[in-house]
Amino acid sequence: MIIIDGFLSPQIRHEVINDALFFPEPMGGGDRIATEINSYHYEKSDCYAPFMFWDGWWRSPANTLKKRVIKEIWENNIPFDLNDILGIEYWTRTYLAGQYLDIHVDEDTFLYAESKVFAGPAIGSIYYGVDNEQGGFLEIHPTKLVDGTPLAIERDKMVDVAVSIDMRERIAYKGDRLIIFDAGHTPHASVQASSGIRQVMVCNVWHKDRPPTALQLGEFHYE
Repeated sequence: MIIIDGFLSPQIRHEVINDALFFPEPMGGGDRIATEINSYHYEKSDCYAPFMFWDGWWRSPANTLKKRVIKEIWENNIPFDLNDILGIEYWTRTYLAGQYLDIHVDEDTFLYAESKVFAGPAIGSIYYGVDNEQGGFLEIHPTKLVDGTPLAIERDKMVDVAVSIDMRERIAYKGDRLIIFDAGHTPHASVQASSGIRQVMVCNVWHKDRPPTALQLGEFHYE
């Protein structure tokens, strides 16, 4: 795991915080969000915040602000040969106070919806937007899921891999904090902010050995 505070350069950080379109509108009503797979991916969703995809700066220009941030995150942190990387999936979210994301992994959602078989990206990251001292926590559970496992993320299975709070790694929300970890195989959850909002940008790196189903189906969105 890598944690870097004050990650972005002041110029790019200023652009991110002041760009009204970088993070979407809040995730609507209710405390628990993302209760269904791909629930924010389509234009008719209550909150439209789709899964995006970029083939990487080594193949095409970093010609949007989000792509520039992705390049900053991964240019020196991808632990693979770039020729073996298909690209980077990314999305942004804004959570209101009290909203949380239950234990989960950042899996191949379209594969799981189709076949109930689990597969995850090679490595992932979370970047936090606006400052908020009451922004809650990222909680990481020590178990790792195995690619190819059927029914791996069913509710009862995720309950089984959850550990008590004293065994979880807890990382506080902090503006301009970057966290890199195996988000595709390590169960984790977002504990709600007690006040204010949480803004997150999630990136997942996909290796050629396990291409995401959304790429094959044409389900990704592109800037």
